[in-house]
Amino acid sequence: MITKNLHKLLSLILLSGCCATALAQTYKPAVFTDPDRLKKIEATFPVIDQIYKDYAEKNHWPGLAYGIVVDGKLIHVGGLGYTDVPNKIAATPKSDFRIASMTKSLTAMAILKLRDEGKLKLDDPAYLYIPEMKNTHYLTKDATPVTVRNLLTHSAGYPEDNPWGDRQLAVSDDELIALYKKGVSFSNNPGLGYEYSNLGFATLGYIIKKVSGKTYETYITENILKPLGMTHTYWEYTKVPKQQLALGYRWLDNQWVEQPLLHDGAYGAMGGLITTIEDFTIYMALHLDAWPPRDNAETGPIKGALSAKCNTHGM
Repeated sequence: MITKNLHKLLSLILLSGCCATALAQTYKPAVFTDPDRLKKIEATFPVIDQIYKDYAEKNHWPGLAYGIVVDGKLIHVGGLGYTDVPNKIAATPKSDFRIASMTKSLTAMAILKLRDEGKLKLDDPAYLYIPEMKNTHYLTKDATPVTVRNLLTHSAGYPEDNPWGDRQLAVSDDELIALYKKGVSFSNNPGLGYEYSNLGFATLGYIIKKVSGKTYETYITENILKPLGMTHTYWEYTKVPKQQLALGYRWLDNQWVEQPLLHDGAYGAMGGLITTIEDFTIYMALHLDAWPPRDNAETGPIKGALSAKCNTHGM
């Protein structure tokens, strides 16, 4: 389970040029004119390093890696402790950590890409892609069916499911569909409230599979990871080079106790991605580059105007 692992991939992002003024429908983004801006940022590095060090020690984290991204570039990195405690393998920006719910951003990006390709609509009922959802029993008879948009925005009405969702990472597609056949529970009717749902994003992963004709992992890899050059990013932990894989630990009886890692499965779309600070910087740079709106040729997996919308899953 990811949320219980003491290894964390921490990304500290300094956003630059993130405000604009619209005058006569012309975007005029703010620009930084201080020639010493980068030097001033660099002067904060010792303080930031100490913050991470103190926090890791206070919370008994065996290892962590972090980075600072400015103007799309990784300008500072740090690693503390170990990714493998018994073998004393140091945590570095090249270490592969499972990044938990940051995975949801890539799921959202894939859904928007498929929407732009005309393969689905956000306001389609989800049962168009998962027929087993057709006979879902809602809280009242006047409820509207769960839509793709509901799943994206945590408004399907499913009860908040942490840490249960994390424990489901390795279940199969058949087990996911069996849950819908049996009938899922609701705390609200669809569209009437926000409640964080790992089940919702696992369902989106299955929809991506049905619509694209490929597994969720294959679609994300071919359409997002490879085009961006994220070559040290994985779904299945057994495929990660041993020297790079961050193992999971719990602090019990004043010592770190290794926890079993879960294999990739149907819930990978909600939190299964394994990546490095260096690779994840590429993904963060894509989102940072989405602003301001402009007429340049699109170079990313989706339109730049959509990139910032892929992080609305409510970490």
